[in-house]
Amino acid sequence: MSAAHQYTGMVTAACFLLLFLWGLVAWFRNRDPSGGFWRLLTFSQVALGVFALTGVVLLITRGNQHWLHYAYGAFPFLVLAFAHRSSSRFEGLEWAAFAIAGLVNFGLITRGLMTGLGV
Repeated sequence: MSAAHQYTGMVTAACFLLLFLWGLVAWFRNRDPSGGFWRLLTFSQVALGVFALTGVVLLITRGNQHWLHYAYGAFPFLVLAFAHRSSSRFEGLEWAAFAIAGLVNFGLITRGLMTGLGV
């Protein structure tokens, strides 16, 4: 795993963890999260795209990872697609779908990093 891919993965995982924690605090405070939550969501999605792009470059140039590593890289996009689709069903709690997606994506990306690093 290249250093750039590893670094972007760690930053992306941290962003999704922060997104979940922000949503958790908002839930316990019984308030909607501020606009910073949505900016963090946007940044997290862009970071995920950069992370995937570095992964695709590595796949083209090296292509020697276990298939499970690629699955962990693809599933966060499906989780975000599901969150976008389902968030409109929860009027007033749209952010909660993304907070939960943040937790799931944190786990997926962290586990993907572990398989890539051989842990």
